[in-house]
Order: sequence, then C-alpha cells, then structure tokens
Amino acid sequence: MKQHTSRPNLTVALATCAHHPGLCAGDDEALAEQLAAEGIRAETARWDDHNIDWAQYDAVLIRTTWDYTERVEEFLAWMRRVEAVTPVFNPSATAEANLHKSYLKLLGAAAVPTLWAEPGADAGGVLAAAAARGWDSVAVKPAVGAGAEDLLIAPLTDAEALRRHIAGIHQRCAAMVQPLIEGVRERGELSVVLIDGEATHAVRKTPTAGDYRVQIEFGGAYEPEDPAPAALEIVRAAGALWDDPPLYARVDLVEPEPGEYLIIEVELVEPELFFPWAAHAGAKLGTALRRRLAARSTMGA
Repeated sequence: MKQHTSRPNLTVALATCAHHPGLCAGDDEALAEQLAAEGIRAETARWDDHNIDWAQYDAVLIRTTWDYTERVEEFLAWMRRVEAVTPVFNPSATAEANLHKSYLKLLGAAAVPTLWAEPGADAGGVLAAAAARGWDSVAVKPAVGAGAEDLLIAPLTDAEALRRHIAGIHQRCAAMVQPLIEGVRERGELSVVLIDGEATHAVRKTPTAGDYRVQIEFGGAYEPEDPAPAALEIVRAAGALWDDPPLYARVDLVEPEPGEYLIIEVELVEPELFFPWAAHAGAKLGTALRRRLAARSTMGA
C-alpha cells in the first residue's frame, strides 16, 4: 500500500469513462476548482485505461464512470486493483453494496415501496402483487442502473408491455417495480448531498412538462433548496446503510404529498454532487479527504 505523508499539496484522479473522459461541465469542473483552492490538484483518468499508473495519485475519486452498468464485475475488479496501490473513494466494498439497489430493503418504510422481479421469475406474479397493493401505474427500472436508464412508466393494465420490459431487464439484472408517484411530475426530486456524513446542500430537480425524468439531459431543471427538517430526518435514515459515513453521498427524495418524503435512491458510487451550487462543499470534501489520507498514513506507519 502506498504511504501518504502530510504535505501541502495532493494530486487526485477523478475517474471517468470513455463516454465522459473529461471534466463534467457543471459538476466536476467546479469540484476541481474548489479542490485547487485547497491545494489539491485534480486530474481526469479513464477507469478502464490500462496505461494509467494509479499509484501516482494520492487518491482516486469515482466520478463519471457511467459505463460500468454493463460491466459491473469488471468495474469492481478494477476498483480492487487500484485500492492495492492508492485509496479509492468511495471504496469498492461501499460500491459493491450500493451498485444493486436492493440496499433499499434496509431502509424499510423510509424508502419508496418496491417489489423485486428476479431474473427467471414470472413477471406476472410481481404485477399481480402491485395490483393487490392498489397501484394503478408503476415505474419499472433495473436494479443496477444509472440515471433514468431503462425506465418504463405504464399503467398495470398495459401488462404485456410491462412483461416485455421486465424480460429485457432480466437479460442483465433484477427489475424493480415501484408505484408511480405523481408528485414527481410537479415537485420532482430533492437531492441532498452529504460530505463526510454532513448534509452540505440540496438541489431540487424538476422534470420538463409532460415528462417524469428529472435529469438535466432529459430537460430537467435544477435549483438549490434548503431542505426542510422533515427531509433531513428521512435523510438520516440512510445512515443505516453504513458503519462509518462515506466521503460523499447523495440521497434522493420524492414527495408523494407536499412535505411527505421518501428515499428513492442513495448514491454512493458516482453521483452528481452539484458543486456549482455549493462552493463550500468542495472545500469540505478536500478537508475530509486530507483527514482520511492522514489517518491512513498514520495507521500504516
């Protein structure tokens, strides 16, 4: 394991992918600027570039590795190889537990109700269970995925389309079936960012008219928001997912009714963290990173 010593300057790699090899405009560009102000140089590096010597970095931050969903085992193996020579944040053990959204089961009533259609199982059984719960329309998506990848929204009466979609997802992973939360169309999602376990800022993501997807690439709009105490209370429920707080996390909330919050996702691998909306968050991340590296160096001494 590479030894780290206390020094004024650090160099970290922001891990990217072939589809997004450079700094992500609007997020990692701001992060790199904020880290530079803390004496931390950030460079982009494609995670699957075999020519990179990862030991040259003081740490690797997983950022825009957004092609891993089709290569999960390869991605995790790469993380473990890198961890043999330099620290990775968040680490592979955290990533492995977070890549499959079955972690939502650990959140109980704090999470959006979810039914699971495992590969090989009859999709009809899950759809019948959804109907028994009184769900009129559902959102179906893969248990391993990013953004709105392979999302289908349909009424339960469109059973054949739902069956086909679930069968397609089963080619690579389990499918998730959740009730359609109409509040998302009007109120979107509230993303609360945590750095070193502390909520630093939040962004409201709302879809364009007629859509359900809140991501900016689908026309969604982002606005900073001070989360209500009820939202922060639900965010604290996410602490059940880790023994020690990760370096960074993002908890996505939906509101079935105004002021009523449920967790729809907890992102610990490569989330967008909205640094342009909170310059202090990058500084806090840099401070927390230095502290963690110093602690590792002391333990290894």
